[in-house]
Amino acid sequence: MTLNLSTKNGKRTVSILLLFFTLAAALFGSVLCKNPFQTRKPEAPERSKPTRWKQPTQPKDVLENLQAAIQDENLTNYMNCFAEKGPDGTPYRFRPDQNAQIRHPGIWDTWDLISEQTYIANVFRFVPDDSILTLFYIGEGYETPSGDTTVIVQEYEWHIPHTRTGETFPRLAKGRAEFHLLRNEQGYWAIYLWIDDGFEGMPSWSDVKAAFVQ
Repeated sequence: MTLNLSTKNGKRTVSILLLFFTLAAALFGSVLCKNPFQTRKPEAPERSKPTRWKQPTQPKDVLENLQAAIQDENLTNYMNCFAEKGPDGTPYRFRPDQNAQIRHPGIWDTWDLISEQTYIANVFRFVPDDSILTLFYIGEGYETPSGDTTVIVQEYEWHIPHTRTGETFPRLAKGRAEFHLLRNEQGYWAIYLWIDDGFEGMPSWSDVKAAFVQ
């Protein structure tokens, strides 16, 4: 049996079939125009923070680690610079600058390692990715060793390019830090007591801690 395409119904059927195949061919052709094996444009890698850590077999290694942890914004390395307790079993302590103690009352009596972690984490959080925290040690510090403990006195200058607003959030801190360190059973040194002494007319490290611990 042969199909009579000259009939009215047959012409209508042929027209529909031609339209269907035309659309299908156009769709198939558009898919082929896109190379399925085309290499995807690589995404920009996330900015990663460097990690610098020196086993603190010498007391001054701790100060270098503290400096590097701040610049690298490495919370873990920062906290590893501290000892939980002193040689007499007293928990870690921070004694603020006297003027800062007057300016920021009520927070120093309970200052502990959690306070240290909170303030430095907030500092890191408010520093833009294209900025760098810079801690300078001014001059040669001097050390007073005594067996498994020692004291290092070091002047500092800390540049803090944060995004917080208000005069209570220093962008520059200067002063003199007195670090009391002990050596643990593994032979590594850590800070168990930190005494801060600010310079007249300048924010000190204590002011930075008080501002960012909130």
